[in-house]
Amino acid sequence: MMIALIIAGAVAVAVAAFYPEIARHRALSKQLAEEKGVLAEEELRKARREREVHLLKTDSEYVEIIARDRIGVMKEGETIYRLDTQVAPAPTQSAN
Repeated sequence: MMIALIIAGAVAVAVAAFYPEIARHRALSKQLAEEKGVLAEEELRKARREREVHLLKTDSEYVEIIARDRIGVMKEGETIYRLDTQVAPAPTQSAN
């Protein structure tokens, strides 16, 4: 009986001693997973930017598309029609 109490006490001391480290490990593991997610997003964004830079440097057709789309450059004699895709808010009815 005495040995069981000694073992139980030793286990309790060990758990009490290591519990803060276990909790810290879990928190750090969670933070690491979140940071890996952020890193993956940033790497994807970087790859897209690098692709766009490459296209801007090497593909004159792409540059023309960007110039037309983003800054409204037109060729001489050309007419561009833009359709507004935003939906106007529905009119509100006043309760009289």
